[in-house]
Amino acid sequence: MARPAQPHRTDQFVTVADTEIHYSAWGDPDDPVVVCVHGLSRNGRDFDPLARELADEYRVICPDMPGRGLSEWADEPDTEYAKAGLRETVLGFCDALDLEEFRYVGTSMGGLLGIPLAAGPLRDRITHLVCNDIGPVLTHSEVGVERIVDYLTNPPVCDTVSELEAWYRETYATANPKTDAQWRRFTLTSMRRRDDGRVTRDYDERIVAPLLRNDESDAEAWANWESLDCPVFVVWGRESDILHEETVEEMLERRPGMELLELDCGHPPGLNDETQIAPIRDFLAA
Repeated sequence: MARPAQPHRTDQFVTVADTEIHYSAWGDPDDPVVVCVHGLSRNGRDFDPLARELADEYRVICPDMPGRGLSEWADEPDTEYAKAGLRETVLGFCDALDLEEFRYVGTSMGGLLGIPLAAGPLRDRITHLVCNDIGPVLTHSEVGVERIVDYLTNPPVCDTVSELEAWYRETYATANPKTDAQWRRFTLTSMRRRDDGRVTRDYDERIVAPLLRNDESDAEAWANWESLDCPVFVVWGRESDILHEETVEEMLERRPGMELLELDCGHPPGLNDETQIAPIRDFLAA
């Protein structure tokens, strides 16, 4: 029988390569660890619903990548915000916390970072890999990438939090439904006040350009996918403009043992309801 849930979140900080990284921590420190890494412009608080449900069995750790959330902004954005730099941050974060063995959940960018890490430097440490609406490549995703770049490079500046929430509701309407309370939490955990008192998103606008550089070929990315040595679970929104059906089919062909959860939504599924959380819990326990 599982112990009673331990839903309390704590805020922690650790320094990785001279950059202060904030992370949310849930559950008993002695329990098996789940590391959750967010999407391009998001932060670790996106995993609050999932972490709250897993905290009865796991120590769930959700970092904010540099330039997002409460983590420090980069001194050298061209390298620190690039995929290679972010992979080094994840690796350094796991080293700093002495994580010898853990499960990994990555949403969008977080999964794109997790695949080569699980195939390479974290191969003997990641025991289970969850990719939320992302594959090893962004083939067929030009429209989706252009959509994301457009709203990332023109972040809103609003007079009120309510106005920012309305913008979030419209911009992330492709994801699965959220309650009013979930939209409010989504907004409050990803906003900051500027010096003029107005509110905007909580990321460094310089994150976009470095991540768009292609620092590995599709052949390398597929080779990493095929070489993964741990079980893999993919959450796919069938209406996603980032993870397309052709890519999902190729992922299955190249890795027949991959588990797949198909959802009737776009990018990215929020991992915020039981139809998504329960299958992930089952996978992590296997």
